[in-house]
Amino acid sequence: MTAPLVTIVIPTFNRSAMLRRCIESTLAQTQACEVIVVDHGSSDDTPAVAASFGDRIRYLRRDVDHGVHFCWLDGVINAKAEFVHLNFDDDFLEPTYIEKCMALMGPEVGLVFSRVALRDEESGRIDHELFAEFGETGVRSASAFMHKQVRGLISPGATILRRKDILNALYVGKVPFARHEYRGVGPDWLMTAMATLNYPKVGFVAEPLAIFSHHAGSITVAAGADKEKKRALRRAYQESRRFYALLWLAQSFRLDLIADVTLGCMKLKANLASGLRRLFHPRNRKSK
Repeated sequence: MTAPLVTIVIPTFNRSAMLRRCIESTLAQTQACEVIVVDHGSSDDTPAVAASFGDRIRYLRRDVDHGVHFCWLDGVINAKAEFVHLNFDDDFLEPTYIEKCMALMGPEVGLVFSRVALRDEESGRIDHELFAEFGETGVRSASAFMHKQVRGLISPGATILRRKDILNALYVGKVPFARHEYRGVGPDWLMTAMATLNYPKVGFVAEPLAIFSHHAGSITVAAGADKEKKRALRRAYQESRRFYALLWLAQSFRLDLIADVTLGCMKLKANLASGLRRLFHPRNRKSK
């Protein structure tokens, strides 16, 4: 059997009512995909919802929840396809999302994303759309993507990336050097941003093919209603931006060469210290 070109990974936790809609939208894609539902520790009827789809999906169940990033990682590791789309359980896709995004993917393209419709979960009304400023469908420079990303967030829920790039960029613990955390946010920003360090271009589909749900249980909605949570959310994202800036500087100014020199000095110091210990503290000194 030929491996699918795209795997859709759906991480879920106690949202069985929304999960069914999400799964149905992934199975309705005009381009066939592998669909993996990853459930870490749900206590509702999520297993029954997943089972109702039979072998049309793969269901990965862990009884213990170790956090959202481990759930993402579990799905990506088990993905069979070269490309992966992370679809959160409260969001869903238009049928042509995968097909139209993958039409723009190429060797120099690090990721493809689409416009997003923000939908009020209670009324079912589309409140507004995101990313209209990117203009028409096509391939853009990665720098154009980062101009938006450094001021906000283009969520993984709107993007398709290579599986290997997600595995290289997804931090399941703290982002390096981070001093602030908030409910796992930050690595989602970093996961998409880091693709721009390795590829010069991104693809953009100027249609709202990803629908994000706006509801009280959303982390971002909850943070928007509370000043302290909003501040914590912003600080957590800023930590990821800071780490990305360090990586960008290292790549742009070839700081790896300075690191090689520094490492050489550290090895020289270690060898000198080892030699001095052998000289002044011989191992086989005879006892008197």
